[in-house]
Amino acid sequence: MNLLVVDDEYYIVQGIISSIRCDVLGIDSIFAAYSCEQARQIIAKKQVDILITDIEMSRENGLSLINWIQEQHYTIVTLILSGHPRFDYAQEAIKMHCFSYILKPVNPAALEKELLKAIKTLPESSPAAVITSLPSYTDQETDKFVQNVQQYITEHLESDGLNRNSIAAFVHMNPDYLSCLFHTKFHQTLSSYLNTARIDRAKDLLLHSSLSLNEISEKTGFSNSSYFHKQFKKTTGLTPQQFRAQYGR
Repeated sequence: MNLLVVDDEYYIVQGIISSIRCDVLGIDSIFAAYSCEQARQIIAKKQVDILITDIEMSRENGLSLINWIQEQHYTIVTLILSGHPRFDYAQEAIKMHCFSYILKPVNPAALEKELLKAIKTLPESSPAAVITSLPSYTDQETDKFVQNVQQYITEHLESDGLNRNSIAAFVHMNPDYLSCLFHTKFHQTLSSYLNTARIDRAKDLLLHSSLSLNEISEKTGFSNSSYFHKQFKKTTGLTPQQFRAQYGR
């Protein structure tokens, strides 16, 4: 199994390579490229199973390299590096079925976890002339993934420790990448989606229970009743008391 690392900054490539424990991951060879063109030459000549590539490079955007790979019908598990949590990059990564979106500076332990997950998608053995692939995710499969996250949110809504970082950790995904996926599906970030879910639960409890505001605040995972009051009014235009009085029975 071979890995290709692409970045136009020498020290970043070498830093990534030096941090990878080949014996632990079962990697045979690691190739280094400092431009998209050099990466193309390596891919054309060598078997590459996993690609780690930067997006923002001086001569050519890393996404164009991924696009070329797909046009040439090479199928390679791709992990993207970026120095900035940009939604437009993450959205493109989702469309291209990239495996992961990793923010710089790269944490060696986090990178190893992502590589381990990527390796699990590879066949147990690969013919020497074949580049192994990440299965393409259909819209149905993406919807199922999102539904699983929604279910997790619903089941843990009472926890004030539920946030986009804890959710991303549960599904082993970069928080910005996961948030972008939700932004694509629901036109709002994961944090915004979570806040909406808390408010919707609070509305239901205000209308269909006799719980106090403090109890509702706890049941919906807000850190305290003051913050609950502030977020509820910001979202609905009414205080919790006004909402209950206006719409309750």
